[in-house]
Amino acid sequence: MNKMSKHIGFWILAIFLGAILGLTSCHKNESMEALIIVKLMSDTSVVMPGVRVELMQDDIEIGGYTDGNGEFRYTFESPVQLDVKAFNDTLTGLGVINISDYGTDYEKTIFIF
Repeated sequence: MNKMSKHIGFWILAIFLGAILGLTSCHKNESMEALIIVKLMSDTSVVMPGVRVELMQDDIEIGGYTDGNGEFRYTFESPVQLDVKAFNDTLTGLGVINISDYGTDYEKTIFIF
């Protein structure tokens, strides 16, 4: 093999590897997860399972209940700022969560009293 064909082989391999690395690095996570944790204001170590959580803004209304760990999760596909309301029969808590960067997970603790 002469010197010229070695250089051509090297450049073909370099371009091929560069293309593969470039294509795999372009993929980014297009979603963002919101984690709402509901705790009791009078004892902030107590999480509150079974609490209704509502995320609202203009025409967006998302709702559900906290799990056994006092957590409610929802995945968003686009940035949004939402009002958060957590409540049960006797207790209520309010807050705001700002979901803004793709591929980032957000956590908000709401204290109910």
